[in-house]
Amino acid sequence: MPLSLTDTILSGAGKLYLQLRLRKKEIIARELSIKYEGQYRNAGLTLLFDIFMALAVVTVVGLIAVILYFATA
Repeated sequence: MPLSLTDTILSGAGKLYLQLRLRKKEIIARELSIKYEGQYRNAGLTLLFDIFMALAVVTVVGLIAVILYFATA
């Protein structure tokens, strides 16, 4: 079964993420099998969700700051 473009991008991002974060092949293999079910795609999805959650937190904090600014001005 051929991989879709999305799976290819997520797999590449997951592989790069794990390599930058863990550096050693043994640790990467262990983390991949335990936490990500042996798929770089799952690591990429986790990274994507983490980025979206960080953006959501920044957005909410920004909105609260704007509301407080105009409420006290």
